[in-house]
Amino acid sequence: MRETRLWSLHLLVIPIIAILLGAHFALMHYAPIFYGVSVEEARNFETMIERGKSVAQLVLYILLLAAGLYHGLYGMRGILRELPLTPALAKLVDWGILSFGIFIFALGAYVTWWTFSFKIGG
Repeated sequence: MRETRLWSLHLLVIPIIAILLGAHFALMHYAPIFYGVSVEEARNFETMIERGKSVAQLVLYILLLAAGLYHGLYGMRGILRELPLTPALAKLVDWGILSFGIFIFALGAYVTWWTFSFKIGG
């Protein structure tokens, strides 16, 4: 039952990633259409910091990070678990991937939060 829930969540995050990544691409690559600015201006550091101060952007990036990490790391776990592993080694793979995922999520969330609270010029 647990594996079914994990697999279902793995499949559920696919449309979430597609929607959030689509929103990200629209913001970054179609900025002239939506915001009336050039693509270069949409990608410069000051604009990125200003955009990063938006709560909507903060939520979008955190959700995209979580969904992408879960999908990728669960897929990696599935690949590794297909190897002929002892039960102890399989458990080590599970805990290693979980630990790595939590670390990367914490790091990504910290950087996103730092961008959200960043003040230009002090």
